[in-house]
Amino acid sequence: MAHSDEENHVTVYQRPWWMGVRQYWPLLVFVFFIVLAAFLYANGGKYRVMTGTAERIVENIAPLESARIESIHVKVGDRVKAGDIIAQLDTGIIDAENAVQKERIVRASLEAKLEQLTLERQFSSALQEAEQALREAKMDLRLNAVEHDALVKEIARLEPLQEKRLVSAESLAAKQARESVLRETLKLMPDHIEALAADVERAKEQQATALARMDEMKANTASATDAQGEAIKLLNIRRDGYTLRAKQEGVVAEIDGQPGDVVEPGGTIASLLIQGPIRVVGFLPESDLSAVAIGTPANIYPTVSLRETGVISGRVAQVSPAVYSLPERASPIRGQVVRGRRVVLDLDEVVNLIPGETVSIEIESSLFTPISLTD
Repeated sequence: MAHSDEENHVTVYQRPWWMGVRQYWPLLVFVFFIVLAAFLYANGGKYRVMTGTAERIVENIAPLESARIESIHVKVGDRVKAGDIIAQLDTGIIDAENAVQKERIVRASLEAKLEQLTLERQFSSALQEAEQALREAKMDLRLNAVEHDALVKEIARLEPLQEKRLVSAESLAAKQARESVLRETLKLMPDHIEALAADVERAKEQQATALARMDEMKANTASATDAQGEAIKLLNIRRDGYTLRAKQEGVVAEIDGQPGDVVEPGGTIASLLIQGPIRVVGFLPESDLSAVAIGTPANIYPTVSLRETGVISGRVAQVSPAVYSLPERASPIRGQVVRGRRVVLDLDEVVNLIPGETVSIEIESSLFTPISLTD
């Protein structure tokens, strides 16, 4: 009997507390992740991160009209100042146009002078002839009057002698006939002189008209010459444009043309990186309904220059009011088109970023303020 009691005895051991908790591990994991998400939302959600790029102002050296490249005066990496010659275009065609315009000016001037000289000589000659005829008529009038007076006296002296037959009748008759002709001529001479005087006045009027016409021709010629002179000035301005110069100080980044190439208007021959502070441009996706405000502080993390520059502080300087297609680097998926706003940031200090390198821009989300596109 005692042996039976010993066989039916069961020893009970107490289980550790952690063994009981282990069976609830799924619930514990769920609670852990809930707490972790709440912590990340409360702390990590204070910041927004945008992709951006470090940019410098680029000056493209390009002609205003089609031309052939004659020479290039720089190479990649050269530092140039404002006004330095970058490239020279062939000016052969524009030089030919300039020569044609100058030849037209000279020809027009010579033709106008020749026509003016012809008119001047023509009407001056007509006036001189009219005045000469008037002078001769007045001289004839005086001579005829003197001769007539002399004949009248001579006839008066010879008539008594002829009655006494001391002179021949034929001689007296000839003098009487001459006196009669002179008398009639003297009667007609005033009208003739008056007509000649009218001819002189008419010639003077014609000369005055011709002079006015010549003045008008001179004015027209001067106007045409001025117009052609302006055309030459424009050609010279165009010719100056065939010498491509740097407008600002910078470094030659690329050379896209070679001597002998024909470039179209606006075709880039060389590109210059303009000296000055680099600006950072961030890309805020359209899916983010908020926009940063002007003056919002930001931390910038360069991709390539991080070791040299560290984290860079800056502030928002510009925010595009409209939505644009953003560069591919702003898209989380390659090839996907992302639209959004461009955010320009000014750096608080001058740093040497590599133009074009990608940066990450961290902005405190609590400082985000909505911007209305209709304002």
